[in-house]
Amino acid sequence: MKQRTLMTSAATLAAAGLLLSGCASNSGGGGEGEEFPTEDIRLVVPWAAGGSGDLSARTLAPLLEDELGVSVIVENRPGANGSVGYNWLKEQEPDGYNLSMLGAEVATLQFMDYDIKPADYAFLGKILEGPGAIAVKADSPYETLQDLIDAAKAAPGEITYSSPGVGSVWDNPAQGFQEMAGIELTNVPFDGSAPSIAAAAAGDVDFSIDAMGSQKAQVDGGELRYLAVLAEERVEAFPDVPTAAEQGVDLQNASFTGLMAPAGTPDDVVQTLSDAIVAATEDEDYQSVIEQSNLVPVSVPAGEFTEFIQAEEERYGPWIDLAKSKQG
Repeated sequence: MKQRTLMTSAATLAAAGLLLSGCASNSGGGGEGEEFPTEDIRLVVPWAAGGSGDLSARTLAPLLEDELGVSVIVENRPGANGSVGYNWLKEQEPDGYNLSMLGAEVATLQFMDYDIKPADYAFLGKILEGPGAIAVKADSPYETLQDLIDAAKAAPGEITYSSPGVGSVWDNPAQGFQEMAGIELTNVPFDGSAPSIAAAAAGDVDFSIDAMGSQKAQVDGGELRYLAVLAEERVEAFPDVPTAAEQGVDLQNASFTGLMAPAGTPDDVVQTLSDAIVAATEDEDYQSVIEQSNLVPVSVPAGEFTEFIQAEEERYGPWIDLAKSKQG
């Protein structure tokens, strides 16, 4: 009897050992055969704290935690048009545990002598957009987009516009506008959207081309007036503002924000992250926060977002080259 008890105890200990061994192989940092994710995820914001990109990341992070079952830690790494954060991401292991927010500059920086290009990344999903608009000072003589075009044709190069910098996401559509309308304009670049829009509101330039939401404060304050929205359809919040296409110029442009991982991230990991991002962006609380920031929440999965980025890269390249050529 005693011998049988000892044998049973030994068998029990052996089974327990196997169970513990199995638990160890399915915990912690991403061993072979484990289901992603098993550890905390770091989400870098390549812009300063307090902006719309930072707000969207910090709103999204707890929703992603609910979907993925791990902590999502937001960290700001601003500088050099986002390239500080983007370069950091390129150097990380492509395992899905280090991610970054991104904006349109991922598709444009390569044309401005930065070592940043879409091929360096795996795109996970687009989470918001900011449709662009052309706005003039409230007492401007230009009542329609055609009025502005007629004035530019009558005085080539004399009509001025403000932008957040040569080759920026808002200078680029200004180049497209000139090509499509057959006009010549003069860019007055500023260090960012805020001073650029303020210059138009003060009448220092003839018009602003920027995100509609960024211009909204001056529009609401009676300083600026929208001439056209650069979107496929009129914006629900401003139903009286016609699109540029309605006025004869089929120009569309929007700022956007999304998430990405290093190139080479496994397809199944990309899919898991993409599914979580789509679910999080469909949350009503997330959508409410984004809408209150005068932006448009969207839920675009990895495959569709990747195609979008490739199209943006092809679209922006010629516009940036045109803008640079005008600098002499």
